[in-house]
Amino acid sequence: MPEPVDFFQAVVTAYLEDADHAPLLHDPVHARVARAGDVAKGDLILAGVGMGGADYFNDQYTARPEPYDPACGCGVCCHLADHPGDVVVLSNGHPWQACDPWPANDLVLIVPAHRLPERTAKE
Repeated sequence: MPEPVDFFQAVVTAYLEDADHAPLLHDPVHARVARAGDVAKGDLILAGVGMGGADYFNDQYTARPEPYDPACGCGVCCHLADHPGDVVVLSNGHPWQACDPWPANDLVLIVPAHRLPERTAKE
């Protein structure tokens, strides 16, 4: 049965090669844009995506999603307590000592932990 698919218009810029950015540890050829709310456990998070392109993080990290609790006391979650939409936590304590909350509809550049199957020449 067909399922709806979202396509995002995004400009993904080249990865910055300067002293402020660690080298990418994985080949970004499989990178794709996803909503923060759709990020799954094990996805590699490379950048936030906005109208200006991709804002690569100093260190890419593995997603460990968990429910958002605005009163968790980490010092970061409280900043999105008044956000009008859904919020997700993409990591808690790794690679930082605080949670990593995101508005669920924000766009993220990820390398999925579970890639789509390769298409064969017959298809």
